[in-house]
Amino acid sequence: MHDFVEVTCPSCFQVFGVPAPSPLECPSDVDYDCEVCCRPLRISFWEEDGWVEGEAYGLGD
Repeated sequence: MHDFVEVTCPSCFQVFGVPAPSPLECPSDVDYDCEVCCRPLRISFWEEDGWVEGEAYGLGD
């Protein structure tokens, strides 16, 4: 079972959930396409107090 992290698309500003990596695999960045507008983005994951957090950003950011 995967835990999910909610991120906000930097293009359409819609919020959606993505599967989170294991805390042991953090920090990490992954390429992803928005599940709403399909534009490419990157998601940065990090571990904080045993939880995985994530933030999406545009490819030009």
